[in-house]
Amino acid sequence: MSFIGTTKGIGYEPGWFLVHDEDCHRETRQIAQVGATALDDGTKYVKMGTVYPANDATAEGIVYEDVEVTLGDAPGSVVTKGTVYEDRLAEALDSNAKTALIALGFSFVESAPAVTRP
Repeated sequence: MSFIGTTKGIGYEPGWFLVHDEDCHRETRQIAQVGATALDDGTKYVKMGTVYPANDATAEGIVYEDVEVTLGDAPGSVVTKGTVYEDRLAEALDSNAKTALIALGFSFVESAPAVTRP
């Protein structure tokens, strides 16, 4: 089950790291509990914007929304093609992961535009 609540910390809309949410491709994948973030109450989850399955040459996509994995591996939505703001990912993108993702149809924008208010 995906973790969307804001009681655990800062809440962002799913796909916050995408330039155009409607232009991406997503697939359901099994998200591993290994490497998940553990909270004080014992809950574990994989953060939105985490490279799937690992931040290396094996990269196949990017986790679309936080996925709770407290009870073990869980299904979650993974972006398999799209345009991504690099500075909004959960961690810095490894150069091998970036090369693998570009080969799969990803494109990257270095940083998101600054938010201005009237």
